Amino acid sequence: MPWTAPEARRAGTVHVAGNAAEVASIEREVHAGRMPQRPFVLVGQQYLADPSRSAGDIHPLWAYAHVPRGWTGDATEAITAQIERFAPGFRDRIVATTSTSPARFAADNPNFVDGNILTGAKDLRQLVFGPRTTLQPYDTGLPRHFLCSAATPPGPGAHGMGGAHAAHRALRHLRRS
Repeated sequence: MPWTAPEARRAGTVHVAGNAAEVASIEREVHAGRMPQRPFVLVGQQYLADPSRSAGDIHPLWAYAHVPRGWTGDATEAITAQIERFAPGFRDRIVATTSTSPARFAADNPNFVDGNILTGAKDLRQLVFGPRTTLQPYDTGLPRHFLCSAATPPGPGAHGMGGAHAAHRALRHLRRS
């Protein structure tokens, strides 16, 4: 990826937007039900940690943008333009794209209400306890089965932390066995 910021070239996940004022403006637009021209975009570059995902010089990326609830449009061009803004030449490197709408996400996974891939809104109880009230939010109630997702503490937006905490819980269980 031709990121202008060298740190972004090494990051598994890149948050793509301007300064804090721009991010706030973008999120106000989304909250008001309007699709911003320059959306807040998250880009996943997992091939950096797992080179087997690449085929020669072709490296897969995934990206998504914050869009208004219930939005039915296609954000592909807006996402591409926003990435291009911070990684000039990106557009010329695209081999293929696929797009999934918020409605398709919701149809494929009932946890993604209105396409919200972060398992919906979180209230304080959900942030502390996760999907069920328990002191062990990574336990499913089934022996040797653990839950790691945005539904577990610390909740959505803390990419990977639910999995890390579930892994620690599983390792503690293994040490006791």
